[in-house]
Amino acid sequence: MSYQVGILGGGPGGYVSALRAAQLGLSVVLIEGERLGGTCLNQGCIPTKALVKSADLWREIENAQEFGLFVGEKHLDYAAVLARKDQVVNALVGGVEKLMKAANVRVLKGWGEFKELGQIDVTTDSGIERIQVDNVVLATGSVPVRIPIPGANLPGVGTSDELLQEQELPKRLVVIGGGVIGLEFASVFQSFGVKVTVVEMLSTLLPTVDEEIPKRLTPLLKRKGMDILTKTAVKEIREEGGNLVVLAEDAKGIKEIPADRVLLSTGRRPNLKGIDAAKLGLELERGALKVNAQMQTNLPHVYAIGDVVGGIMLAHVASAEGITAVEHIAGHSVAMSYKAIPSAIFTHPEIAAVGFSEQELKASGAVYRASKFPFSANGKALALGESVGMVKILADDQGIVVGGSIMGPQASTLISELTVAVEKGLRAEDLARTVHAHPTLPETIMEAAHGIDGKPLHTV
Repeated sequence: MSYQVGILGGGPGGYVSALRAAQLGLSVVLIEGERLGGTCLNQGCIPTKALVKSADLWREIENAQEFGLFVGEKHLDYAAVLARKDQVVNALVGGVEKLMKAANVRVLKGWGEFKELGQIDVTTDSGIERIQVDNVVLATGSVPVRIPIPGANLPGVGTSDELLQEQELPKRLVVIGGGVIGLEFASVFQSFGVKVTVVEMLSTLLPTVDEEIPKRLTPLLKRKGMDILTKTAVKEIREEGGNLVVLAEDAKGIKEIPADRVLLSTGRRPNLKGIDAAKLGLELERGALKVNAQMQTNLPHVYAIGDVVGGIMLAHVASAEGITAVEHIAGHSVAMSYKAIPSAIFTHPEIAAVGFSEQELKASGAVYRASKFPFSANGKALALGESVGMVKILADDQGIVVGGSIMGPQASTLISELTVAVEKGLRAEDLARTVHAHPTLPETIMEAAHGIDGKPLHTV
């Protein structure tokens, strides 16, 4: 059978591409070897956020006396936590399946191989099916990187995929890598009472966000009991007497860190499995498929989106790229823009950012202004008992918002206002003069915006 669009991979890039293509009247086949939703829905964004919610509630229960509430005997049932996580994931997977059916998208369960232009061979339970396609959208995602150190393959050592399947909480968890995934897991497990140690080779956690954020976050995590070792390299993982020992080296020498589980959180790489790039003549760049602003590869009828093209490996970026790709296939004049891509990190407190960081502006020599406003001066944050953190807005010499960072309660939600400001080129004055409801957390953005051209109102 022939289709106008064949999509390889059913993650947030692939399935959103399929929905948009169907809306545009294109015939679509979506090929996925596992469950719809990809890593994001099944092993990443969604299951981890379900754990984050459980961790948040547990932390609130433990601190309930601060609000005048006294609870009885507390008990953490981790099996029930995991069961709820699975329930959330299954509901969303089922929802995506219904969307595909309603949009008349053919979903073919099997492992697709793209080796010849115009066709995809799919290995299903009943054999190999050859699909003829006018256009291909490659949305095969990424896979975790396993660092090549001795002991990385020992039982109890694994990536986030394996850790999500653990049925019991470890007493001691060592997280190798202080990036987004590592810190989210570290924050969740620390909230559940696990002794967590984070080991990071670089001099700071979260090296890609505004440098002020990790400077504020690191001491907060340490005060909660988390051990954080920066400028430290993992040399080996050993098994001794039924336990794991991580050997890490810093400027003072080798130290041994005992663990029950070790999380390898050292990044992800594009997944090219099933794509014969050499035979097809697909151009690569640093191990990823190279594309233009329309998400076309060097082959006109072959598109690539999401993690497989490298760049910003976020689910919402993959979805936006997928929409761009199929709209271009349909003949629309479109181009993918990365001007205002928000990111969110679900530690406690939450972190979110959009646009330029201050270190990027400094490095470019740009003239800019910065303004900050603390959550400790916000009435709603104080009422929530979540007054740690701040909003930071960056504007150019004309007062146009070019970036922003938030660390504090509901940062992942608050960042949307700054994302619109960056995308639409709004001035800080536009945000400052927009009436914000009181008492609410978004007032912190209004206050920080006031600080670009003057001073926030509610600070001394």
